[in-house]
Amino acid sequence: MLAFTIPDTKSFMNLLLKQDTFDQFLFRQGEIVTFASFIIEGKRHMDFYAEEEQNTLSRYVRWEEMRPFVFQAVRGNRLPKAVKLVFSLSEEKTEHLPNTAAAFLNILFRDNTLFCTTATAQENFSLDKSGEKLWEEYVLKFFKKNAISVKLQED
Repeated sequence: MLAFTIPDTKSFMNLLLKQDTFDQFLFRQGEIVTFASFIIEGKRHMDFYAEEEQNTLSRYVRWEEMRPFVFQAVRGNRLPKAVKLVFSLSEEKTEHLPNTAAAFLNILFRDNTLFCTTATAQENFSLDKSGEKLWEEYVLKFFKKNAISVKLQED
């Protein structure tokens, strides 16, 4: 597991909520705490779609589909009390990580601090953590490519 903070909250939130920077990720779930708590599930309701559409869609919604709703919930004159978002890598990209069923990026904003962690779910129990290490490297490269400064947390 990789853990880090994002020093520039304003720039990060702009990339997250107003630009397509994170649109490649699947949205698993989220919680937004403002004047009330909003809990959002990212699992797609396939029965909402025509049968021919269902075969082309992922099990979870993409961030680009959810981003406008989350932006609407957090915008305003006051900062949210907390925002928790759980993203995952697409199924197609996860296939390139050895023994990995899912790869997660967790984003938590609370007390004016942005905290991120990574995690993986293994397909089969193994002491080999190469899939997890590749995911951590991918996330760090993704943040660097998008000029997002991170401060790694020490164990």
